[in-house]
Amino acid sequence: MTAIHCTFLILVLICPVLTHAQEVKYAELSFAQQRTELRHPPAPPSECKDGMCIGGGGVSVSVEDSAPDQRDPHALAVYLVRVEPTEIDTSKPFQAEFKILNSGRASIEVPVYSHLSDLQPSDESVPFSYFSIALVVQGECAPEGTCSNVPAQGYIQLYGSREHGGTLLELRPGEWIRARATMKLHTWPLEPISGHLRGGFWLRKNTFRPQPGGGSIETQNLYPNTVVTPSIAVRFHPPKTSEH
Repeated sequence: MTAIHCTFLILVLICPVLTHAQEVKYAELSFAQQRTELRHPPAPPSECKDGMCIGGGGVSVSVEDSAPDQRDPHALAVYLVRVEPTEIDTSKPFQAEFKILNSGRASIEVPVYSHLSDLQPSDESVPFSYFSIALVVQGECAPEGTCSNVPAQGYIQLYGSREHGGTLLELRPGEWIRARATMKLHTWPLEPISGHLRGGFWLRKNTFRPQPGGGSIETQNLYPNTVVTPSIAVRFHPPKTSEH
């Protein structure tokens, strides 16, 4: 086989992948603007006896876990593309940009809607199901560092439902979504430290079952294969505590 024929054969094989290697959506997110409250029927009157009152309420969460299957053709790679600023005051929000890439061999549905509340049926007593993906920043030690752990983590979520068109997006292999988010860390180091942030995700199917005064959320973790992506160097500056 000649070099020309070899080149032509390689192009034929990779062209289908290149055809779908493109950005298909851009999402702008802000943790302060998302609506995530879920409605439920009002709680029944509290029962009081001898000066003590008993009443129900609240939302409970149960999680069903499984494990990834390397034979599964579904895979996602969540890149942390940019962090601003890289000198992170852990008490303040910062900007993070993600690239959510279908790195597998099969199409996969990804939630792309900002507001969970909008997916709930008008009847607050009706259970409903939805999907969620958390875009995660996870702290790591700098390669030259001597630490064993950087307890820094933050995330922001996107939601979707098959009952609401446009809230789930099918990504074909090689396609990606770009998302820019204002987010805050939920955990952080207690002392200033240099480290790295790496992008990650949690993909879940959820069912909310409302009850008087609250409800329950049944969560099933979904496990497309995860591709490890590059990290970004940052420095964490925790808030100073006042001395007494």
